[in-house]
Amino acid sequence: MALINCPSCRTKISTIAEACPNCGFAMKKDGKANPEEIKLFLKRQLRDRMYILRMFSYVAMSITMIGALPMLWDYIKGLEIGEAVVLKEHWGIYVVAIGFFCYLIIRGTMIYVKSEHRKKWKEANNLIN
Repeated sequence: MALINCPSCRTKISTIAEACPNCGFAMKKDGKANPEEIKLFLKRQLRDRMYILRMFSYVAMSITMIGALPMLWDYIKGLEIGEAVVLKEHWGIYVVAIGFFCYLIIRGTMIYVKSEHRKKWKEANNLIN
């Protein structure tokens, strides 16, 4: 007898338990799961993955802003002094590029995760029908 994480709510349960005491997810010995429980599990799985990816996209946007704000500051200071500021030579342009590139990768990953979820959802619907 070992402890495993419940596929639905992630609480520790025994391997010999037939159902999770916290959420009621059925752990059947014959390997057949209720299709409604599979759908619920897929919804929770998508929600958790998208939450993590959203948080990473906020980090990428923050990195972009960390580079953009000093560039804007130096540009405004240059205008006040009357000095020409070349933004392509500023260190912040690299930080903006890194943040934007990371943001695009994360958004692409979100699209991929959603498409994979749709495939799994269709498979779950085929089990019901």
